[in-house]
Amino acid sequence: MLKSYPTRYSTSGVGRTGTRVIRLTVNQEAVLQEQFNRWPRAPYTADIVLLAAETGLPEADVEGWYAIRLAQWRKEQGLGGNTLSLH
Repeated sequence: MLKSYPTRYSTSGVGRTGTRVIRLTVNQEAVLQEQFNRWPRAPYTADIVLLAAETGLPEADVEGWYAIRLAQWRKEQGLGGNTLSLH
């Protein structure tokens, strides 16, 4: 099933609004979410590269998705701010 789920995140210099849309298939979303569930933290650069290769997404999209998901998780946990620092 190739249902697409758009995810939006802000970037500088992308379009007029500065918003980029990531379109994911159900399988891509599942792979990313499975990795996030293992350890909800900012990923290492190597993790991003591996996830990009596994999902067929650009590294920027994996990083953007992770930033959004991490922000959601932090909000759910009552933590402030969204800091996506790559190791």
